[in-house]
Amino acid sequence: MKFVWKRRGFTLIELLVVIAIIAILAAILFPVFAQARDRARSASCLSNLKQMGTAWMMYAQDFDERFPTANPLGIWDHCPTMKDRGGYGGWIGNLLMPYTKNANVYTCPTNPKLNAVNRGTNCSPNADETLAKTQYGIQYLWTSYGYNYVALNNRGMSDIPRPADEIAIFDAISAWSDCGYMSSCGIWAQRDIPVWLYKENIPLANGMQNPVTSGWASNAVRSGPHSGQMNFMFADGHAKSSRWDKLTWGNLAGYVIPENDPDYNVPLNQRPRVTTWSGLQ
Repeated sequence: MKFVWKRRGFTLIELLVVIAIIAILAAILFPVFAQARDRARSASCLSNLKQMGTAWMMYAQDFDERFPTANPLGIWDHCPTMKDRGGYGGWIGNLLMPYTKNANVYTCPTNPKLNAVNRGTNCSPNADETLAKTQYGIQYLWTSYGYNYVALNNRGMSDIPRPADEIAIFDAISAWSDCGYMSSCGIWAQRDIPVWLYKENIPLANGMQNPVTSGWASNAVRSGPHSGQMNFMFADGHAKSSRWDKLTWGNLAGYVIPENDPDYNVPLNQRPRVTTWSGLQ
């Protein structure tokens, strides 16, 4: 007796069940993959800051324990000297470059083109990048990090009472912390801290400038790039991951606030009790 086997297709119900299972698995796994990718980027970013920390300390050892400072000719936007300029259109990474030997450490993979630095007529990212690199020896034109300029520029190890507490370079929405912290352009008034609080839905402290009314709210997508965390390098060269609400005024303004002052341990998301210290206003 001969049997004839007939091939039977899937029913609509079976197809719908399979599709539903795939959709459920995708909904579960995609966030996991995204978190894994974010953790990898955060680890790469932290590694960048650790390398900058090593370069920072090597520079200090070579220059009588002074932190990186150089502005050739004392003028702005001069392309021929830009690669040796730590400010005035350049950035602190220019002075660390001889020690890092790698310009990639100045950009975080999460926000690789966050802030334009090494600016000038022919050497800015808005001009000719190839010309900047080949003619002027500039190795990078973008950074993802900010430098605590107001606290550390023209300072040295002996000027900082607790260098392990003092933030030097960090994940930032601006390449510079270059004016009084409590002023209209300061970091507390309209930059990283209030923008991050806004992003995290944490109430703004009394007197803190609102990112919405000050025009900085659009930077919220770039703030706290690692699931709300930031990576910080400190003045002693070590680096760690943290959040603004876990740090204090002593971490940000350790030079301008004496370590024995009560404001040293006031969280950065709160207004310090005394605002007369040099650099705060």
